[in-house]
Amino acid sequence: MVYDINPSFGEDERYESSARRVTDLLWENSKGNPQDIPDNYVRGLGHEYADGSVSLLNLLNKVSLSEGTYSEFSEVVDRLIHTQIDEWPNEDSILEIQSDKLLYELEEEPFEFGEFDWDFSSPSDMSGKIELFLKKVISSVYLDGVSRVTDKEGNPPNLANNYLMAPGSKSFSGTFYDSSDPKNKKQFDFEIKQNGDGEWEIQY
Repeated sequence: MVYDINPSFGEDERYESSARRVTDLLWENSKGNPQDIPDNYVRGLGHEYADGSVSLLNLLNKVSLSEGTYSEFSEVVDRLIHTQIDEWPNEDSILEIQSDKLLYELEEEPFEFGEFDWDFSSPSDMSGKIELFLKKVISSVYLDGVSRVTDKEGNPPNLANNYLMAPGSKSFSGTFYDSSDPKNKKQFDFEIKQNGDGEWEIQY
């Protein structure tokens, strides 16, 4: 008879094996869009390893894939399934995990509209930063979560739609999408503008 002298490591191996099978199934059922996976499908996928590292697969439905391929999805799973908790902010502050940048997060401190970093290094970087800025502003008043911000036609902020900015860069307008219930998706038109005091305000 053989005994496992360190059963916790055996549990870790069983977890990884089953978690990888589950993530493959979720990939198929979500048709390649992890953000369509319901919260209750990933809620139990977190895990704490015997060595102190953790799995954050419970955040899988916050993943936004840039290419939408299974290979890219697998790389994200590998990154989330075994990581160090001190490399991540508080889970509740994570707004989106982008595969190409790995994650965007909400600051732990209350967000002040005037604090945003407008130092854009490239047009592609600007697109992501503008969307992050808009998500932060909207999330400061819309607490159910924001999955995407687009123009009225469903396109993300980009050069063609002037990054959702009106002439003079004094306002933004578009559509944002609720992330709280993937089965009952809600979307709202919004406008974010500066008032006479230079403070940002949002209407939706």
